[in-house]
Amino acid sequence: MRAIIYCRVSSDPTGRGRSVSEQEAECRAVCEREGWEISEVLTDNDIGASRFSGKDRPAWRRLHDTLGAGDVLVTWVASRAQRDLEAYVQLRNLCADRGVLWSYSGRTYDLNRGDDRFTTGLDALLSEREAENIREHVLRAARASALAGRPHGKIPYGYRAVRDPETGRIVERIPDGAGSLIVQEAARRILAGETLHAITRDFRERGTPPPPGAQTWRPQMIKRMVLRPTYAGIRVHQGAPVGKGKWEPLITPEDQEKLTAILTDPTRVTHRGVAPRHLLTGIALCGVCGEQSGSTMRRINRKGHEAYHCNENGCVTRKMKPLDEYVTAAVIGRLEEPSLIGTIGATGTEAADLYAQARVLQARLDSFIKDGIEGLVSSAVVGQAEKTLVPQIEELEVRARRAASSPIVGEMAGPQAEARWYEASIEHRREVVRTLVKVEILPVRGTRRVFNPEDVRLTWQK
Repeated sequence: MRAIIYCRVSSDPTGRGRSVSEQEAECRAVCEREGWEISEVLTDNDIGASRFSGKDRPAWRRLHDTLGAGDVLVTWVASRAQRDLEAYVQLRNLCADRGVLWSYSGRTYDLNRGDDRFTTGLDALLSEREAENIREHVLRAARASALAGRPHGKIPYGYRAVRDPETGRIVERIPDGAGSLIVQEAARRILAGETLHAITRDFRERGTPPPPGAQTWRPQMIKRMVLRPTYAGIRVHQGAPVGKGKWEPLITPEDQEKLTAILTDPTRVTHRGVAPRHLLTGIALCGVCGEQSGSTMRRINRKGHEAYHCNENGCVTRKMKPLDEYVTAAVIGRLEEPSLIGTIGATGTEAADLYAQARVLQARLDSFIKDGIEGLVSSAVVGQAEKTLVPQIEELEVRARRAASSPIVGEMAGPQAEARWYEASIEHRREVVRTLVKVEILPVRGTRRVFNPEDVRLTWQK
């Protein structure tokens, strides 16, 4: 009789299970004792077989093409073939249809016999229950570890592992020196108003090594890095913060709240690839379709002149130089206004305080919603709470973003605004425009060919 051996093992850190080589040895011993000729050995290593496992089992799939009439399938125990009742039914039907026997745990079963179908089905149920119990235990342990603030997962850039000298297990993660300083530098420079593109360019020019696995620094890489709660010493479980982590933070929680406000501001326009070189590309809105589609202006060359052009539908086009000059003069005038000085570019903990107030109101709203779900308050009360609290939360978040997202404006504002403007990089000028004013390019009225300020709408941010 031709024997097909199937071996499988999922992760087994305890060492109490059998490796695929040990399983194969025991299955070969069974075949030798029974006088079966081993035709093929199929192995799936480090792959689970429960319904929770998302990994493909290529060797398992090959059984369908390999097993033939009169063969015997040999596994160490029933759970090596499957821990999922649906998978068992598929295997049972395959063996019954082709007249294949199944041998495991020292017994051989004919799946065309009722008693053998009952016994193997019961073993399949027990294997599935065992998988469920293992999963619940792992999830409970993971939750407990998260609530205790213990680190989990891959060591992030900027940290290194400290291992137990006897067991080799990781017992602590600590700042690694060079990498941790880079994380802190990036956060500090963003808070000071530098753009992601400027920081990226500087890191590249200095030859600063990027995180392992990356070929070079990129703006989005820096953004994701400084927004990770891990660097603020915050433990995350299933995507949500659950408490303070038991490792040294590289960024204070207050600073990370400010970083989050800056880098997730919906009014902040980000660019992939080449850094922007023009004042209003990606910032100025089309005055025809911009409100509906969000279409901004891109740069084109029109009859030898650089111009801004509606990126979505080509609704409007305007020569770049006179428009840049007009917006520049207006922004400098705004920066020089005494009423602006001290009202923008907040420092310290203002943004963090505003976000803290928003979180308090959100927690209050969540409490109303929870009570509504449990039937402790009426839906009318929940609706009134939403009507009252949601606008307050949104207003606090807007104020927090404004406070945290304009440090450059605070530095430029004042009597020396014009000189500071022309000393600033294009990235900083764009940041000032983005923070202070909404620029809309309107259609030209009539057939005029000269620039007219009336064809531009400037709406100053409050």
